[in-house]
Amino acid sequence: MPEGTTASLQDVLKARLPPPFVVAALGAAALAGLLVRVVVIRSGFGDFNGDEAYAGLQSLAVVRDHRFPVVIDGQAYSATIEAYLFSPLLVFAGGSVPALKLLYVALWAVATVFIAGAARRLAGGWAAATAAALVWLAPGALLILSTRAYMGYSVGLAAVGASLWSAAVSADRATSCWKSSAITGFMAGLAAYAHPMLLAVVLPALAVVAWVHWRDWRRWWLPAAAGATIANLPYLAWNAANGWPSLQSDTTSLDGAWTRLRGFVEALLPRGLGQRGFDGTWMLGRPLGLLVYACVAALVIHGCVVLVRGGTRPSRFIVPAALACCLLLMSPLVNLAFVGDGRYSIIPFAPAAIAIGSSVASWCRGRSVRHGTLVLLATALVWVGLTTVPFLARQDTFDATRPNQWQHDLVTRLDNAGVNRLAGNFWLVMPIEYRSDRRIRIAVVGFPPVVRFPRSQQLVEQTPPDQVAFVYRAGQVDPTLLYLPEEFYTVEEFDGVVLYLPRRLGL
Repeated sequence: MPEGTTASLQDVLKARLPPPFVVAALGAAALAGLLVRVVVIRSGFGDFNGDEAYAGLQSLAVVRDHRFPVVIDGQAYSATIEAYLFSPLLVFAGGSVPALKLLYVALWAVATVFIAGAARRLAGGWAAATAAALVWLAPGALLILSTRAYMGYSVGLAAVGASLWSAAVSADRATSCWKSSAITGFMAGLAAYAHPMLLAVVLPALAVVAWVHWRDWRRWWLPAAAGATIANLPYLAWNAANGWPSLQSDTTSLDGAWTRLRGFVEALLPRGLGQRGFDGTWMLGRPLGLLVYACVAALVIHGCVVLVRGGTRPSRFIVPAALACCLLLMSPLVNLAFVGDGRYSIIPFAPAAIAIGSSVASWCRGRSVRHGTLVLLATALVWVGLTTVPFLARQDTFDATRPNQWQHDLVTRLDNAGVNRLAGNFWLVMPIEYRSDRRIRIAVVGFPPVVRFPRSQQLVEQTPPDQVAFVYRAGQVDPTLLYLPEEFYTVEEFDGVVLYLPRRLGL
């Protein structure tokens, strides 16, 4: 190879690869994010609930039962994309909780990469590095959410990041490209399919692109609509075959849109930022917590200003538009009224991280790589120190280091008793079927009457009553729900969970 060619190739590689200082800083952030999640999974926040068990069971059912749902069973929305992604791996996991949770953590890492790509496109490398650090070192309730095996959230965040990235590319084209338009429509449609609430972010982003190319039906509107339709083909077909259940809502709320909007500002976002605990307590005290909250809001606003004033490309309006409209578009959605665990703060998280990244990048621009790296490290340390450490340390996180031990003990007891049928509370029986690798089949009896797997429900209901055990929380047992009179059971307790074994099997 000619010497000149080798030199130019080396120059290209140097231009594309981040400086060693930045690579080291991002590597440290990546390792820290992984380690803190391992700590969370092993702590009291690592409890394994019924919704997570459904995610694992559905992955197993794809391979073992050839069961291919379009949405979460019992709901008219939320895609089951993760079930198909993880089924080849979870079938060998043997009911492992850490394996299931870490797969969803890996999906959060994918979301981090897409959001960093969008930030780089919009505001450059320093913004991308900062946004990646903020998303991976997720604050407060979002950190806990990133370790939960909840369908539609991590994959939805990834789809939002990809949508913002693709929308930025499409918006900046002088002439629309049908391939770029189709990809933008597909990723936005995928985000909506993952969870309809994410439309609150992707619709404003698409509106910016539509504003730029509003006359171009052939190369923007039609390809984008086709892409969104393709992403939702299973959902549309399922709706058409079932009488369009997604257009019917059985959720009611006495609160109006204004009340929900106040709830987002006063309770949801502070939990997402780690300033309020799940019980509503201010982690740093109300005055300091409000100050941190205000500072984050100021950084987001400053970042939006930096984006708008930092160039002439139309894409500079995407993040400000998404953030300006997000909460307003969320407020009419009745299903988002629950703010207790902060999960819905994931909706504005991607554009907010990009905005903060843009703000931080404005301080690094024109300075040395070492200076920029120090700013990046300082931002990450302050972020973790104010939004993660107090949130974990002040909620008795580490008092229960084995929160799922009762599930292991209960499965062992049922195996020893030769019991493979269990009925009871949804939140208790679902984890048992997953933890037993489906040796024990379950039925939901009582409130909430949510049946995710009709086949398991049928198997238990067809089993002779004297071969079915029951499980409920202590103090929440309704004897009328048992298949046999209460005196026909042996009662055992596992960390506040009461097991009713038929006497013949309990001997």
